[in-house]
Amino acid sequence: MFDNITAPQAKRRGGTSMAVSILLHGAVVGAAFLLAYARAHMPKSTEAPVAVTFRPPPPPPPPPPPPPPASRKKVTPRTERIKPKVPPTTVIQPKEIPKVEEKPPDIPEPEVEEDEGVEGGVEGGVVGGVVGGVVGGQIGGTGTGAGPVEFNDTMTPPQKLSGPDPQYTSQALEREVEGLMIVKCVVGTQGQVRNCRVMKSLPFMDRAVIDALEHRRYSPALLRGQPIEVDYTFKIKLTLPQ
Repeated sequence: MFDNITAPQAKRRGGTSMAVSILLHGAVVGAAFLLAYARAHMPKSTEAPVAVTFRPPPPPPPPPPPPPPASRKKVTPRTERIKPKVPPTTVIQPKEIPKVEEKPPDIPEPEVEEDEGVEGGVEGGVVGGVVGGVVGGQIGGTGTGAGPVEFNDTMTPPQKLSGPDPQYTSQALEREVEGLMIVKCVVGTQGQVRNCRVMKSLPFMDRAVIDALEHRRYSPALLRGQPIEVDYTFKIKLTLPQ
């Protein structure tokens, strides 16, 4: 009795499950067919696969060192100095300016060297005079009243005839004195030399050069062939003896 009741229901269930399984199989087969068709008709890419390599990122840089601790300076407050106020001074102009007497500068008197007299001279005679001359006569006179004339290019110069050369003094030798001396002398008509004056000096040699010149003998200067007394300039070059 119970078998007759449940038998039609079991047949119904078996038919339904059969139909569902057939549909599922059909769906799976259709999906597989579509996937195979799509792969067969997809365009094939000719590009080669790109190899992608992953590199780890570089490590971060080290942090900067901390700044050195700044030395703390003690700031001292500036104290401004208070300047004392000075009351303005009033200048009273004098009514009369006192006159100051200016003293003339003291001019030293030139030292005059006393020349030694000449043996055979006359007391009261003049330096540079001629032995046997007259007291009060003109220096360089020849007894005729005509004095010496400044030598010029129109005259024939005196020529040395005899006499010594200047001798070096010991002081000049020690100091190795050399150079040019300029001495002006009167050369008479007889060729005698007198009244010499040093125009350019050398240390410790003035007296020696004058003595040598005054002991020389020269030919007189000539003007138009006639002897004439002239004031002649001698240039004496002194060199140390070898």
